[in-house]
Amino acid sequence: MVLYSDTDANKSYPIILDLGTGLTVFAGQQPLDGSFRGVAFLSHLHFDHIQGLPFFAPVDRAGAQLVIYGPSENGISLAESMGVLIGSPYFPVMLSDLSGEIVIGTIDENGIDLDQPGHPKVFPCLVDHTNATFGYRIEIDGKVIVYIPDHQAPSDNRRTKDSVLELCQSADILIHDAQYTNEEFGEKAHWGHSTYDFAMWIASRAMVKLLVFFHHDPRRSDHELEAIELHYQELAGPSGLRVLAAREGEALQI
Repeated sequence: MVLYSDTDANKSYPIILDLGTGLTVFAGQQPLDGSFRGVAFLSHLHFDHIQGLPFFAPVDRAGAQLVIYGPSENGISLAESMGVLIGSPYFPVMLSDLSGEIVIGTIDENGIDLDQPGHPKVFPCLVDHTNATFGYRIEIDGKVIVYIPDHQAPSDNRRTKDSVLELCQSADILIHDAQYTNEEFGEKAHWGHSTYDFAMWIASRAMVKLLVFFHHDPRRSDHELEAIELHYQELAGPSGLRVLAAREGEALQI
């Protein structure tokens, strides 16, 4: 997932959220002349969130740079973890072998200001999942985008940490894990993911304007997703909350 400021007419300063296989599609849209500059925020280090990085050709050019932020865990820094996961024996090329520059940054709850169009400020928040996991609040161009791709729902779909609600408060867009129906969740209650009802509850409590269901179950068909989307749009009714199911390649402007 990639964000741009409205003032970045040439789309030269991407903010990348996680580095999964979708990164290869994004790579095909970038110049290969070493001019790439980008910043990425990892929610966590599960393979589906990082496996696009070794194949990201734009950073394998002299002069290119990608800065990566994300959580550490159990005293192991993000840089150490990335060095283990991307390199032998899992991949034939190490990050240090790339021609461009990979910079591993640090971020805490105070957030960071990015020196790029739109004056974005990014705040992380630890959310419940199966390993150390961040959700992010991005404030840019006077708008707020919140990204929580993996989030453990409670049994009643009606509880979360105050810090999570604060992260989501009054967001223009909340992109939230919504992998399971309530019936499916009964068998997978400790797999670290959310129900549609839980995502709706958070969006309603935090007075979000647009909720985007994300992290679809890989077995879910497009037809099923469209039916689920319609059901929750009708459920939101006159509340003012808009609801969408994320679609590959979709662009949203706020």
